[in-house]
Amino acid sequence: MRRVESDTPGGQRVTVTLEVENGRLAAVRVDGDYADAIASALNGTPADADVPAIAARVRAAVPFGAELVGTTPEAVALAVVRAVNGPRTDRIGTFTPAEIDRLTSEWPKLPWRLLHEVPLSPALNVALDEVLTDRVAAGRCPPTLRFWGWESPAVVIGRCQSVTNEVDREAAAARGFAVVRRMSGGGAMFVQPHGAITYSLYLPEAAVEGLNIRQSYEVCEAWVIRGLRELGIDAHHVPINDIACGEGKIGGAAQARRKRVVLHHTTMAYDMDPAEMAAVLRVGRVKLKEKAVASAAKTVAPLARRTGRARAEIAAQLFASFRARYGGTPSELTAEEVTAAAELVQSKYGNPAWTEEFE
Repeated sequence: MRRVESDTPGGQRVTVTLEVENGRLAAVRVDGDYADAIASALNGTPADADVPAIAARVRAAVPFGAELVGTTPEAVALAVVRAVNGPRTDRIGTFTPAEIDRLTSEWPKLPWRLLHEVPLSPALNVALDEVLTDRVAAGRCPPTLRFWGWESPAVVIGRCQSVTNEVDREAAAARGFAVVRRMSGGGAMFVQPHGAITYSLYLPEAAVEGLNIRQSYEVCEAWVIRGLRELGIDAHHVPINDIACGEGKIGGAAQARRKRVVLHHTTMAYDMDPAEMAAVLRVGRVKLKEKAVASAAKTVAPLARRTGRARAEIAAQLFASFRARYGGTPSELTAEEVTAAAELVQSKYGNPAWTEEFE
């Protein structure tokens, strides 16, 4: 019999006991509301099921319209995964920490360039992703980790999204939100300067050789998940591109690949005004434009609520965590890079023809 306790929103705990028989969960017991229904739904579940799959079973066991008090389906699922795998060998997602170390064994040998965040306009930030990706590809810049800084609030939409589908234009304009399109796919990013932590990795495809796209997301996010755990945050990877905890989503990632370079960037919620986000984003509203990728509605769990730490402190510790694990040299953007990005803002990222492409 395996037993584990896991923290849940509000500081409460969920307790799970279970056995594993022939690769499946058995004799499951869960404390709390709808315990019998949840246990029945989990019995027979493959023991290697991940958090989202287990959470879906928990959610289906709760009567329609009802809610779990003091916990979430994701928190119960995380406790189940820990009971199966053991809390000290907790998986990043699909991979264990030891497997991540093996898959990134060449990363400490790379001459990483590390860029601290500098407040920039939203358009300049997305333009820099293209500039630095191309410079790494051309050998003019080593593999790089860049933390973004924000001068102003923004909605950053994915490469194949429609502004009309994603953004309430009037609400965004009234609140001073710029709308920019990035070069990578994925969903819309809601960004307030005080409320987001964003980073980009620019690395050769050889650094994720042998991995499929889904696996590369987890490997590129593993260092920040481990850094968040060092801060006491119960973080894990949710395929294909999310970082989450028992309370909900912490952040989401997107990728682009060109010239044998991987651009991987992630935005994490530090703090946000849910009413402001609901007013600006159209997530969950009727889709108005066809043939455009839509963002998914997900519960967000900001880091401020999880840690009580200042945003700058979390960003600095994550920066230090990457450097301690993989090495690297702190640096600054060059005047040439900023100039090249500014030119791209004029010709592309600040141009309505690019931003409004799917309208």
